[in-house]
Amino acid sequence: QSTTVRERLLAMLALFFATVALTLAGVGLYGVLDYSVLQRRREIGIRMVLGARAGDIAWRVTADVFSMVLVGAAVGLGLGMASARYIETLLYQVQPTDTRMLALPSLTILAAALVAALPAVIRAVRIDPANMLRTE
Repeated sequence: QSTTVRERLLAMLALFFATVALTLAGVGLYGVLDYSVLQRRREIGIRMVLGARAGDIAWRVTADVFSMVLVGAAVGLGLGMASARYIETLLYQVQPTDTRMLALPSLTILAAALVAALPAVIRAVRIDPANMLRTE
């Protein structure tokens, strides 16, 4: 057990930094989404006046979020696959192209994007169209 202390410490350190990175990415994504809803509030108000339901507005905002996330994930997975042979020596009994090992981080990022998108979707649905059009 004393021979694996260094590896365990490095794994714990990597887990800590991965958690910090995921938290920062989630906060950044939340900020971008909230700002985009703020900029589009007039458009959302007009859509609501013309008869768009809250579900339609939520779907549009969520689709915008996940289109950005999926493009980023595709680019990240592509770059990861391209650099797989360089990091293969750092992995122990795991192939860098193992789909189970690629699915877990991908699903974690999608879950973080969903959590970051919820406040923006709620804000978009709660826009009062009459008040929004009166202000502009």
